Amino acid sequence: MWLIVERKAARRQLGEGFRTVKADVQEDTLRPARMERKQALATIVAILVVSLSAAAQKPTADAKPAMVAANTADTQLAKVWHSEASHKDFRVEVKGGVLHADWVNLPPAAAKDGASIRIECRRTGTKWVGSSSVYQAFADPAAPAGKDVKKMCHITVRFEIDSLTPEKITFHSEVLKGFDYASCHVLKTAWEEFAWTPKK
Repeated sequence: MWLIVERKAARRQLGEGFRTVKADVQEDTLRPARMERKQALATIVAILVVSLSAAAQKPTADAKPAMVAANTADTQLAKVWHSEASHKDFRVEVKGGVLHADWVNLPPAAAKDGASIRIECRRTGTKWVGSSSVYQAFADPAAPAGKDVKKMCHITVRFEIDSLTPEKITFHSEVLKGFDYASCHVLKTAWEEFAWTPKK
């Protein structure tokens, strides 16, 4: 800065025109300002690039624990679970945040008819929410006494698992409270709580 002032004074003393002095002042004073601006912009861009690349390399907080929870459940759970309420056994499998359960101890007559219960629930927070797809024989309520008249029907009810540990699976599911036998149509349901324990 002192050099510029001295240069201006020297040119005035030598009798150079005002225009030349003015042009020199603009060039000499703006050049350092331009360089500082460019350096500041380059520094800001470098900081942004480093910040973004660091953020891209960091996994999200939820991604890893969800997979760990699913894998842990899969490796620690028994393969077959028993329901004291219905005396049914279910093969349970957990993979990638999805739980599947299938009825495995079907009576021979039910197996011959193609009966099945398939449950699928997806992990949402602390619960597993899904449905139970049932295909089985339903007794005709209007059948004469002593006659066992049945019809195969397919129904789907909601199913939610509240707790999933190696010792117990607790859940609640819709149960039938009203059913139209002729059309295999669910008229009314209610939620009830159940539990499964590992098959011994």
